[in-house]
Amino acid sequence: MKKFFTVAILMAIIIAINCVVGVTANAENKTSVLVNKSYHLLFVLKENTITDVVPVSIGKGGESETPTGNFTIVSIVHNPKWYFNGKVYPPYIEDPENGLGVCWIGISLPSYGIHGTNEPLSPGRNRSHGCVRMNNSDILKISKESFIGESVTIINGNKSVISNLLKPINLLYDTENILQNSE
Repeated sequence: MKKFFTVAILMAIIIAINCVVGVTANAENKTSVLVNKSYHLLFVLKENTITDVVPVSIGKGGESETPTGNFTIVSIVHNPKWYFNGKVYPPYIEDPENGLGVCWIGISLPSYGIHGTNEPLSPGRNRSHGCVRMNNSDILKISKESFIGESVTIINGNKSVISNLLKPINLLYDTENILQNSE
C-alpha cells in the first residue's frame, strides 16, 4: 500500500511540475535540461515533457554560487580527471577522492558543469563549488540521454509554487534525517 501511495504522489508531482516548469525547448533542439536551484532538482525535458527528475547539489553561495542563465552542453567526459587546488585527481574509479565522480558534462560557461560526486549525501543541498552535481548513478543515466549542443537552463526558481508537492521527494532524499532516526 505504501508503494501505491508513493507512486501516486510522485505521479502527481511530475504532472504538477509539468504544468508549472514553464521552460520550452527551442524549436531546433527537442531535448533540454532545466536546473531549478530552489528545488535542488534537474529536469530532463523531451518534446516539452519532463522525462526525468534528479535531485542535485548546487553551489554553497558567495563565490561558489551556481550561475543562472541559458547554456549549452559543450562536452561529455566519462571517468574524468579532476584538477583542483593545484592537484590532479585520477578518475573516480581509481581514486574515490575525485570530486567529479564518474562523469563530467561541461556547459558553455567555462569551469562549470553537471557532474557526479564523491559525496553521495550531497544532492538536495548547497554543497558544490558552483557546479551542479548528482549521484553517480544519475549522472551516468543523464549522460546517456544528453548530447553536445543540448540546451541547459539554470534558474533560481520559486519554491512557493510547488514546494508542498515536493515535500514527499525531500523526505525520500533527506538521508541525514533517515540515518539519524534509524540509530
